[in-house]
Formats: sequence, C-alpha cells, structure tokens
Amino acid sequence: MKSNKLYFVFLFLSLLFAGCNGEEVIEKWPEIGNYYNSGKPIAFESMSPDWGRINESFIIRGNFPVDTAQVKVYFADKEAVIVNNNGRELYGLVPKQAPGINEVSVEVAGQKYTSANAQFKYYQTQSITTVLGKFNTGDTWIEGPLDEARIGKATGIVTVAGAKSDNFIITAGQWNDRTLFVSLEDMVMTRLINIGYMGTIAVDNSRTKVALVSWWNGDIYTASREDGWTINSLGLTVPSVNDNIGNLAYAEDNRYLYMLSGNGLFEIDLEGKSSVKLFNADAKIYPAYEGINTGQGVRFLTYSKFDKCFFASYPENNGILKFWKDTSGAWQVERYAGFRFDNKTAFGDRLNDAMLRAPWGMAVNSAGELYVCCKGGHCIVKIKGRLVSLVAGHPDERGMVNGYPTDAYLDSPACIALDSDENFYIGEDGNSRVVRKMTIE
Repeated sequence: MKSNKLYFVFLFLSLLFAGCNGEEVIEKWPEIGNYYNSGKPIAFESMSPDWGRINESFIIRGNFPVDTAQVKVYFADKEAVIVNNNGRELYGLVPKQAPGINEVSVEVAGQKYTSANAQFKYYQTQSITTVLGKFNTGDTWIEGPLDEARIGKATGIVTVAGAKSDNFIITAGQWNDRTLFVSLEDMVMTRLINIGYMGTIAVDNSRTKVALVSWWNGDIYTASREDGWTINSLGLTVPSVNDNIGNLAYAEDNRYLYMLSGNGLFEIDLEGKSSVKLFNADAKIYPAYEGINTGQGVRFLTYSKFDKCFFASYPENNGILKFWKDTSGAWQVERYAGFRFDNKTAFGDRLNDAMLRAPWGMAVNSAGELYVCCKGGHCIVKIKGRLVSLVAGHPDERGMVNGYPTDAYLDSPACIALDSDENFYIGEDGNSRVVRKMTIE
C-alpha cells in the first residue's frame, strides 16, 4: 500500500512538471557534482558528528579534490572508507579505532589537513549474539540455511578465510560424529562427511588449511579450502593418551603442527609426514607438572605469536601451563595461571588469586591477551600480564542470554576462535546448542 501511494505521488509530480513545461520529462537521479574550487586552498572546515561507533556515517566539509585516489581520511592512524566526495562535502564510514578522543585528518596527495574542531570521540562496540543454532533445542543436528540449522554440543572451532568474508568450521568431539563447515558468505551449514569423530581442529596461518586429530587414537587428518574442505588422512598416528579434545595448534611455520598428549608435546612435520616428541610431561624433568593429571582427555593448546610460546589448559587441574624455548634452545615449562580449587570463580593475580573453573578453549589476540573459556565457571576471562579479568558471562551462573558481554549468560563455553577482525566465535558444550559471536573492540 505504501509503495502504491509513493507511485501515485511520483506520477502526479511528473504530470505536473510536464504540464508546466509542455512536454513529458522523466527525471533521473542527479549525478554527483564537482564543487572543488581549485582557485582556493585545500581546506578542512568542519566535521559531523563528533562522536560515534564503527561503520557509522560522517560528513567532512571543506574544499578538496573529488578524486578519491588523492584523498584519504584518517581517524588517528585508522583509514576510513570514503563513500562519496563532491569536493565540498565528503561522506564516509567511521573505522574501528582506539576508544576515546581521536584526531581526524584529511590527506590530499600525501599532505595532511586538519581542523581545530576535528576531534572524534569513539565508543567501542561490545556485544554477544547468536550466529548458529537456537537455544535449548536438544541434541539436534540440522544442516542447511543458517536460520534453520541446528547443532548439538560444540567442542572445537576455527575461523577460515572465504572469498569475501570469514567462515568457520566446528567439531563436536567424543561421541558426536560431526565436523561442520559454516559459510557466513552463503549463510549455510554443511557437514564434512568424509571422516568423522574428529576430536580437535586447528587452522594454519594462511587460514586456508586445517588439521584434525581423531578423538581416540591420534590419527592426523588435513583439509584445505582449495579441496573444498575435504578431510583426508595424513597417514600418520601420533601417540596419544585417552581422547584428544583441544590439543592441536600451529605456531609460526605452517609446515609444522603441534599436538599435546599425556606423553608430552609433539611436533608433526606435515610435509615429511613424521613426528618427534619435543619434551616429556614428566614432573621429574619439569616440576611445573607436579600433581597435574597429564592423562586427562581434554587438554587445550594454543600458540601466542606475541610471546612466542604455547599455552595449555588442564581443566581437571583448573590451570594453564606455559611452554617456550629459551635462548639455548631448551624447552621450559611453568605454571601460568590458576591451579587453585574453590567453589567459585575469582579474578586478580593469575597465580595468587585467580580461580579458573575448568579452563577449556583459548585464543590469543594481536595484543598478546589470552582469552580463556572457563567451562565450569560459565564465563570468558582475559589474562593480560598478571591480571585475570572478566570478559563475558556471569561467573558460576549458566544461561542462554545475549547482549552486552558482561550482561550475557553463557552455558559451558568450550571453544573459542578469532576471525580476521578479531571478533570471537564461541562454541558451547552445555544445553544452549549454539555458536555465539562476541564483538569486543
């Protein structure tokens, strides 16, 4: 009805215009003008609004060339996307940037221009939303369009590069025979059915190849975007203890994959199809292992490019170990966080105060901050330096509520992955039956 009204209004105005001019004229959308005055100096006069969030619109007024190859806009050191420029008004989208007051500048042919009032107050966006599944639908697996897709429990997740945006692959380890590819580009979920019962998945630095391990016997598999994510056996078995959940990671070189077993840390040569044990999980050699149940089936492993080290979580011991090579090339192992036992989650110093209830999946961002899924505490925590702080969820309270991260309720978060924009994807092992996206700039 609304569109019909608009049509008749447009028809009336067209007939009126034609009647006044004696002929029928079909008005087209006006072309973008060029109001740049080359006889006057380039100028940055004003900008509005002076506050906002990522991807919101802004206008800069002044005098500048319309050629977008010559003109750039920066919020501090972050370049904005220019949508339109007529030489007098420049329209764009606010880029992701540091929170607080940032200077805005226009750069023309390498020359910077700014204004006394070109200050922009940036507010970060923080939220948790559901991107796959529906709350509390039971252990139901339905493939197809994302608005109809349903999942059970998720124990592993990685983000992978697509043609236009990121996608992700999830595994449901143990008795859930599922490895699923989720295309956020096509909004569809499909099952990778070549081989099932994958316990762990890890993605390489190109984000176009993944490695997987069988959850019960240490058989290694690989898949790539080039081959349509078909899962193929590497023809190699690495000694393992109990089931393998969470224990694979890449480091700096995509040729090598790392697997943490109850026997120790293994380096897997994907090209040579061979493996070597780097060190034993032996308390006599590394006292940090004293009292740790190294044979537990769940041991999550992740690598920090920032600190050049591995972190390994041991849920049954409520703690995280750190592995690294010293300057002599010898491996070192230390207790990094947790290893305390209480009936409630606690924050503060990572060793003296923090209580991490069943830490599972981990991810490290570009700033070297370690994000940890506390499955038993139903929350996500961040470790920065020696400080452990709450990122998302209500500690020790499970639930199925989205929203601002610390207002949301999580249900046994088990695995976590970062995409190319450092958004988080979280798979849960409780009754929620969803994958959630957490945006924390």
